[in-house]
Amino acid sequence: MQQLDAALSRLVEQQDLYNEAYGLFKNHDLRPREQHHQPEVDTRIPLSPELQYLYSHYEMMDADAEGTLKMKNAAVEIGDAALISFVAPEHLLRQQLGFRWIGMNEPYEESSTWPKNHVVIANFNDDPLIVDVEAPNSPVYAAFTGGEPNRVADSLSDFCSALAILIEAARTYAGEVKDEETYETKPEYLEQVEPLLQDLLGEEYTAHLFEYLSFC
Repeated sequence: MQQLDAALSRLVEQQDLYNEAYGLFKNHDLRPREQHHQPEVDTRIPLSPELQYLYSHYEMMDADAEGTLKMKNAAVEIGDAALISFVAPEHLLRQQLGFRWIGMNEPYEESSTWPKNHVVIANFNDDPLIVDVEAPNSPVYAAFTGGEPNRVADSLSDFCSALAILIEAARTYAGEVKDEETYETKPEYLEQVEPLLQDLLGEEYTAHLFEYLSFC
């Protein structure tokens, strides 16, 4: 888990640097736990070793959700271009509704087409970010506007490293990654991050990630 630990540490470092300077949300982020904690996860949700590590070592902070029925999640900002919401482990079952399970109340109907090994851990604009919990290293997939999931990283650690790259680059633009007039991602930002992501993820997965984040 050393690689995942390093990737998560870098992600949190870049998240904190960005939030301190430009962040829009307070007490609504990914935090290292002071003590390792066994996550409270519905027994119907399978966890990979990497997800187990994430949830036992990190907490999704969400001050606005405390004491409410709101689904607790951590907001990870990539400048003004994207906000990825990572759901807290105790709410993972609710995050699967509409994907693995269908219905408004228990007992939910299980989808005949959704793979049981695909666990939705986050979303961007309600599009799911998925971990394959049965594959080595927990590959990450993303589904764009209801389409089939595409792989965006061969491991959870690679995905966290990719987010750190995107956030660090967004800081160099003071968080202003989108053109104010066209609302398109600034070409100079893409030119900065694309080679770094391609070295990490490969061209195909980088293209899938850009599509998911509506970068192009």
